[in-house]
Amino acid sequence: MKKDNLPLILIVASLILIVLNFIFPSDEMNLGFWMRIIGSVLVIIAMALKIRDRKKQRKNAE
Repeated sequence: MKKDNLPLILIVASLILIVLNFIFPSDEMNLGFWMRIIGSVLVIIAMALKIRDRKKQRKNAE
């Protein structure tokens, strides 16, 4: 597996977990539920920024 594919794989896994959290919520949608969702969204944002940064570095190196 290439190093470049890891952020994309993490984004897809996070999106799947977010969807599963909404499909199978706990009985109470308390603070813990929303903190998991926010954490997953932040992971997705961080990985997207990392992908963009790597593309810029490659473009500047050429």
